[in-house]
Amino acid sequence: MPPVIDKRALLATLKDQLARELERSAERARDAADAATHEENRAEGDKDMRATEASYVARGHTERVLQIEQALARLGAVTVRDFGPGDAIASSALVELESGPRRALYFLLPAAGGERMQVQGVEVQTLATTSPLGTALLGLSEGDEAEVATPQGTRVYLITGVR
Repeated sequence: MPPVIDKRALLATLKDQLARELERSAERARDAADAATHEENRAEGDKDMRATEASYVARGHTERVLQIEQALARLGAVTVRDFGPGDAIASSALVELESGPRRALYFLLPAAGGERMQVQGVEVQTLATTSPLGTALLGLSEGDEAEVATPQGTRVYLITGVR
């Protein structure tokens, strides 16, 4: 297991990272909405799709803003707890997994899966409890194996550490 990592600080770092992404996404959403209604995007014929395409881009950016806002709200309700080797994995667990030669450290949370952070020289990736791997880990403990069906076949993960 890597050095001791303060999970409360890790959660705060994640929230800060998401808040910055929210600002950038909100700016892109505003720019895309302005572009969708700009006079240069007015249709010049029935086959001209500029305004429609611009509105799709604006909608995508707006949906991303909503996703980040929802993730921040869910993360605000997270209670960080400590786990020991025999404890069942649940939300806020820091889990080290081994799959073949690859080792990875995951911070299990109810939202914002897939975010990466560098802490004390170690990469930590967030893992949503609703993801296939997150769901497979819930209730297991150190020494157990989690099996996850992937398009490439079943992947087996050995749980080598839980904090």
